[in-house]
Amino acid sequence: MQDKHLSPLNLVNRLQDILIAIFLASFIGDPLHIDSFKLGIIFVIITIVWDILSYLCFTYSIEDSQIVIKKGVIFKKVIHVPFARIQSIEHSQYFLFRPFDVEKLQINNASKGSSKDKIQLDAVKTYVGKVLEEKHKQYQNQDVNDEVEQSDIAKIEDSNQEEANTQDNGYAQYKISTKDIALYTFTSFRVFITMFLIAHITHGAVVDFAISIYQKGFGSNMISLIAFSIIAIIIALLLSFIYTMFQFYDFTLVKEGKYLEYEKGLFTRNKVRLSTDRIQSVLIEQNVMGKLLKIMTVKIIMASDGSDEESSQAVVLPILNADKYAEMMNDFFEWIPLKTVEKFNSRKRSIWLFFRNFDWILLIIPIVIYFVGWTTLVYSLVVIGVFTFFYTLGNAYFKYRVTSIGLAGKTKDDYLIVSNGFLFKQRTYYVGWHEIQSMHFESSVFMKRNNLAHIVIRIRKGNSAQTAGVHYIDYGGAKKIYDWYRQ
Repeated sequence: MQDKHLSPLNLVNRLQDILIAIFLASFIGDPLHIDSFKLGIIFVIITIVWDILSYLCFTYSIEDSQIVIKKGVIFKKVIHVPFARIQSIEHSQYFLFRPFDVEKLQINNASKGSSKDKIQLDAVKTYVGKVLEEKHKQYQNQDVNDEVEQSDIAKIEDSNQEEANTQDNGYAQYKISTKDIALYTFTSFRVFITMFLIAHITHGAVVDFAISIYQKGFGSNMISLIAFSIIAIIIALLLSFIYTMFQFYDFTLVKEGKYLEYEKGLFTRNKVRLSTDRIQSVLIEQNVMGKLLKIMTVKIIMASDGSDEESSQAVVLPILNADKYAEMMNDFFEWIPLKTVEKFNSRKRSIWLFFRNFDWILLIIPIVIYFVGWTTLVYSLVVIGVFTFFYTLGNAYFKYRVTSIGLAGKTKDDYLIVSNGFLFKQRTYYVGWHEIQSMHFESSVFMKRNNLAHIVIRIRKGNSAQTAGVHYIDYGGAKKIYDWYRQ
């Protein structure tokens, strides 16, 4: 394919540059004693000219074994990305671009470079994405050296054979329902985050307005206060549900052979297809509310050159019922073992240790009382201290209950299952031996005397790393885990 430009609709994405130029002119005009209007016109003209030049200087070409990107107005840059190095291709289509059959593509490769070299085609025809997906699929499991020696006919035969094998491996599909979206909203505590963000963004204006309405319309008795609070929570819950609906609208996960493809979104439709070989870890999340309702969320941690959440850690099963856990995991992640041959839990002594590690800060309260005396500030500190005491005590017990580490086998082809908790949310990582970047065995003199140890592993997440650890487990058990990794 010869060098091609992006769709002219890419210039629509640049409208934000004009707004930034206008804001910048209004911000620096007065200090420099320059007419902000005239300065704004100059900035806008420069921005438009620069965006047009950037558009004209940006080209891409799809070759037999790679995609080539050429860009740069002053400093030219040529980027070669072999299809065998591509981790995944993210499709993103804004609803205004759908009538024009135009979408945005983000190509995540296996490099660990900075986000500056991230391959992004902001506006191309959808057929370009289909061509890239076919090329990516064709070269997924081929060695780069073999690609040079192999003829085109042989490549086609291998591709057909791979597709046949893919069909034999089975097909599975998950589609979210409105009920699942409501459950996801309710159990994710987004309602409280929404209320906090609204209060923070408006600098308390919404809170003051709500209080004034409450005082005028309800009076000041306790029953009306409770009723008004419930109404406020319902409104925040509704706003959270609407946001989640936009985010996970028509969410669909499909597994076909060794490929996973998920698609979601209302205003912006996102679609990602990736090989299961690129998954670094499968993560199961379940908070207290999820435990009560026996539901959980499944995410995958991926390696890529992207730093955003979507390209490094994606939600693939927003809501999974506990009674369907084994069935769904076998359908979509059949290589993940659901049973362990050895499992080591956190010691009961860890309840005190988890609690102590944070609540020593409460010693500040009696010190303040001693030097300052009983004031309004001290009363507030006491209330906060009591709340913190019971909250961290409950969190320490929760961490003790969910902390464990286990082995699915004793060879390098087996998996490590790491379970820990933080802020009343349990996280369980399924990580293969080959996906662990490093493992740290930690045990101080005091811990060794009490037969305690920590295990912390690092796995690749995006272009950085994700740590997962268990604390205050049996020393002998931690040693077995460490010896398994060192083999």
